[in-house]
Amino acid sequence: MFAWRLLIREFKTGDVLTLLMALVLSVATVTGIGLFVDRLQQSFEVQSANLLGADRSVRRDDPVPQAWIEQAQDMSLETAQTASFSSMVFGGEGLHLAQVTAVSNNYPLRGEFITDQALFGTGEASSQAPASGEIWLSSRLASLLSVELGQTVRVGEAPLTVTKYLVRDPGSATSAFSIAPRAIMNEQDLSATEVIIPGARVRYAFLYAGGADELEQFDNILAPQLGEGERIRTPIERGERVGNTVNRAESFLLLAGTLAVVMSGVAMALASARYVKRHLTQFAVMKTMGATPQRLVRLMVFQVTLITLLGIVLGSALGYLIQGLIADLLSSLMSAALPAPTLMKLWLGAATAIISILAFCAPLLARLVSVPPLRVLQPSAGLQVRSSSLFLFGLIGMYALMVIYAGGWRLPSIVMVGLAIVTGLVFLVGWGLFSISRRLSKQSTTGWQVGLAALHRRLVSNLFQLLVFTLIIMLSLILVGVQSNLIRDWQAQIPENTPNHYLFNVQEAQVTGIKTYTTDNDIAASDWFPMVRGRVIAINGEDVEKLFPDQRNEPEIVEREMNLTWANEIGSGSTVIEGDFAAEGISIEQKAAIEAGVVIGDELTISIGGLDYTLPITSIRTVDWQSMQPNFYLILPQSVLSDYQANYVSSVFLNENNAADFYRFMANYPTVSMLNIGELLKQVQDIIAQLANALKIVLAFILGAGALVLMASVRSTLDERLEEGALLRTLGATKKIVRQALLIEFGALGLFAGLIGALGAELALVGLQHFVFDMEVTIHPQLWLVGPLAGWGIVTIIGVFASRAVLKVPPIRLLRSI
Repeated sequence: MFAWRLLIREFKTGDVLTLLMALVLSVATVTGIGLFVDRLQQSFEVQSANLLGADRSVRRDDPVPQAWIEQAQDMSLETAQTASFSSMVFGGEGLHLAQVTAVSNNYPLRGEFITDQALFGTGEASSQAPASGEIWLSSRLASLLSVELGQTVRVGEAPLTVTKYLVRDPGSATSAFSIAPRAIMNEQDLSATEVIIPGARVRYAFLYAGGADELEQFDNILAPQLGEGERIRTPIERGERVGNTVNRAESFLLLAGTLAVVMSGVAMALASARYVKRHLTQFAVMKTMGATPQRLVRLMVFQVTLITLLGIVLGSALGYLIQGLIADLLSSLMSAALPAPTLMKLWLGAATAIISILAFCAPLLARLVSVPPLRVLQPSAGLQVRSSSLFLFGLIGMYALMVIYAGGWRLPSIVMVGLAIVTGLVFLVGWGLFSISRRLSKQSTTGWQVGLAALHRRLVSNLFQLLVFTLIIMLSLILVGVQSNLIRDWQAQIPENTPNHYLFNVQEAQVTGIKTYTTDNDIAASDWFPMVRGRVIAINGEDVEKLFPDQRNEPEIVEREMNLTWANEIGSGSTVIEGDFAAEGISIEQKAAIEAGVVIGDELTISIGGLDYTLPITSIRTVDWQSMQPNFYLILPQSVLSDYQANYVSSVFLNENNAADFYRFMANYPTVSMLNIGELLKQVQDIIAQLANALKIVLAFILGAGALVLMASVRSTLDERLEEGALLRTLGATKKIVRQALLIEFGALGLFAGLIGALGAELALVGLQHFVFDMEVTIHPQLWLVGPLAGWGIVTIIGVFASRAVLKVPPIRLLRSI
C-alpha cells in the first residue's frame, strides 16, 4: 500500500511521469515502425509471390510425385503444377520454336495472368488458366505464325484454339533464360501433344501456397525428399534481380527502425537520470526513518515493474495506432493493399521496454540504495556515480536492442562504431571549443559572454548535452541522407532507359539490320557481343572434379557451361580493377574470381567445341549487373574464339510507343529470340517507389521523436539552469541578458552539434553505402550545410522553449525553491 500511495503521489508531482513518457515513446516508436516494416515486408513478399505464381515452388526434371500433392493438400495447402518445354508450334503460314508451359486449372496460386484481345496490347488481369483445348500465344509468337484469335495452331499432335494473346504470366519471371516466345496451354492437353517422350527436356514445377505455419511445416517435410539439384524456392529467392531489391528494401527499413531504437535509448537514459536525481533526497529521508536497503529494493522493483508494464501497454497501443496511421497515409501510394500486421511483433516493444529499463534505469536505481542519510542535512552529499560503468550498461543495452531489431549484428555494429567515433569527437572537440569560449568570456558582463561562459562552467553536463544533440542531429541527417540521397543513388542505378529486352541468337549477318533499325528509330541499345559456349575444366592444371569433389562449394564458373565472349574494349557497366584488359589472356569478373580463389597469373583451362585452351588470367573486372547491359564472367582473347560460330547478344529499351513496331520488325528475324524483362524491372521500380514513400513517413515520425528527446535533454539540466538564472537575476541581470545568454548557449551547442553530427552522418552513410547496401560510395556535401544550420536553429528554439521558466519565474520564488 505504501508503494501504491508513493507511486500515485509521484504521478501527481510529475516525477514518474517523465520516465513513463520516455518509456511510452520508446515502445511506441519501436512498435509502430516495427509493425509497419513487418507489413511492408509482407507486402513485398506477396508481390514477389505474384511473380512466382505461388508461395513456394520446386523445379525438377521428373513429373511431380502424387505423394507430394497429397501431403500438401492434407496440410490445407493449395497446389498447382506446370510443365515447361520447348516445342515447334505450327499454324498460319509456318512454324516457330516456342517456350510452352502446360498449367493446371488452378494455376496461378498467387498473382494473375495478363492477357489481351489485341496484338501487342497492354492487357487485363485474369486469374483463370486457359481451358482444355485452348492456348494463349504471346503477341510476338502470334505475329510470327500469322494467326489470329479463334484460329487453330498445333503443338505436337494436339490442335489447340488461340483464345487470348498472352502479355505476361507469373512463371515468365522465374524463367530468366526461356528466351523463346511463350505460349500457355492446359495440362489436360499435354498427353495429346505426344511431345513428352523419353529424353525430352521438360522442366516440371510443383507449386504450393498457404499460411506461414503450414508452409514452414511442409517445407520441413518436403526438404528431405528433394533430389540432387532440387530446392524449395521462396518468393524472395525467385531471382537475383528482384530478390536483391527486396533485401535492400528491408535493409533500408531496418536502418530506420535501428535508428529509432537509438533514439529510444537516449530518451530512456535522460529520463532515468532525471528520475534518479529527483529521488535522492526522498530515499535519504526514508533511510533516516528506518527503511532497510531490502525494503527500498522491493519498493523500487514494485514501482519500476508497474511503470514498465504501463509503458508497454500504452506504448504498444500507441505504436499500433501509429502504424495504422502511416499505412492509411500511404494507402493511395501503394500498388497493393498492405497485409494486416503480425501481432506477434508486439514482443519487440516489450523487449525494448524491459532492456531499456535494465540498461538505463536499473543501474542508477540500484545506486539509490546506497545514498547516504546525510543528504537530508547536506544536499551536496550526493550519490557517487560511476559514469563509465553506467555508460557501458547503456551501450550494451542499446546494442542488444539494435541486434534484436535488425536481426543481425552487422548493421548495429556499423551504427555503434559511428556512435563511438562521434562520442570521441564530441568530447575532444567540445572540450576544446568550450575552453576557447571560456577565454572569450572572462569578466562576463553581456548576455553573449554569460552564455559562452556557461558552456565551460557546466562542462560535464554540457558535454553530455552536446553529445545528445549531436547524436539526434546525426541520426536525423542519416535518415535524411537515406531517404533523399541513398534512395536517389539506388534509383540512379536503375535509370529510366534501362534495357528491358534482351536479343539472343542473332547471327553476325543480322546485326547490321537490327542495329540500323534501333538507330533510325531512336531506340536505346547496348553494345553487341558475340557468344560462344564453353566450360572451365581445370584451374592451374588441376581438374575441377578433383578440386571440388561431389560438387561441394563449387564456384559458378565451373558448375555449368558458360557464355564466353571477346571484346577489344571494356564494355559499359564493367571496370578493370587489376591487370591489363588488352593483354592476351582471360578477363574475369571480381566476385567470380574470389569465389573460385584465383588471382592474376593463375591459369584456367576451358573446353570449347571439344578443344581445350589454357590461358592465364590477365585482368579482373567489377561488373554492374544492375545496368542490364550484357555482361560476362569470362572474356577471352578474340584469337581463341574467332574460329567458332558465334551468336550475338544485345539489349534494348522499348516503351509503349515503340514496342509494337519493334516486335513487328523483329518478325523479319524469326530465328532471333527475345527476352522481355520489363515486368521484372517494373517490380523493382515499384518496390523502390514504395520504399521512398514509406521512409518519408517514417522519417517524419522519428524526427518528431528526436525533438521530444531534445526537450528531455534540456529539461534534465533545468534545475541547474533555474538556479543559475535566479542568481543572475538576484545580482541585477535583466531578463534581456538572461534570454540572450540562453540564446548564445543553446545556439553554440546547436552549431557545434550540427558540425560534428554532419561529420558523423557522412561517415555513417559512407559505411552504409559500402558495407550494407553494396553501392558506390558518394559524398553528400549538402549535409555539411543542413547540419550546422538545422542544429543551430532547432536546438536554440527547443532549448529556449524548454528553459522558458528561467525567464518567467520571479527571482525570489526561484531562490526559495532551491
